Amino acid sequence: MIIDCTHLALNNPDDILPYPSYKSGLLDEDKGYIKFGYPSSSYPILNMPYILEDFDGNTIPPGHYQIVLSPNRKTLYFVESNQIRASVPVAKLVEKMVSQEEERERIKEREKQAKKYKNNKRKKPLDQTERKHQASMEASIDASNPEYYILNYKNGNIKATGYILK
Repeated sequence: MIIDCTHLALNNPDDILPYPSYKSGLLDEDKGYIKFGYPSSSYPILNMPYILEDFDGNTIPPGHYQIVLSPNRKTLYFVESNQIRASVPVAKLVEKMVSQEEERERIKEREKQAKKYKNNKRKKPLDQTERKHQASMEASIDASNPEYYILNYKNGNIKATGYILK
């Protein structure tokens, strides 16, 4: 005798349980490293060959670090695996302002390109603004001074410099 059980197939376990069931743990959107993490493509990477040490004896080993400018623009952070490993005060900050005319030209160029490829969107070239932004990012550390390291940061139109005592 064969029993047909197709009518018992349920997609949702809540259909047979008297109480609703929830996944245990945090949802991905509730995790801090996803919610507040720095996007990897928005900050320059520094290949640091030096061992840095603070006054308390804490050290930062050589490695690859994202250099992140704080929102208040007073601190540069060494970020590794979405964890802040060190902070360096900003000694010099230069921000190039974009003029209204340059912004108008950029918008005019985008509209012109959209109009040109309006009927055939497959032939429209890919948007290169993110690549241009990544190409304008840079971080470096200089040990030419015997008393301190010089940390240089450039991201788009913002340049910052910090000093780390040896």
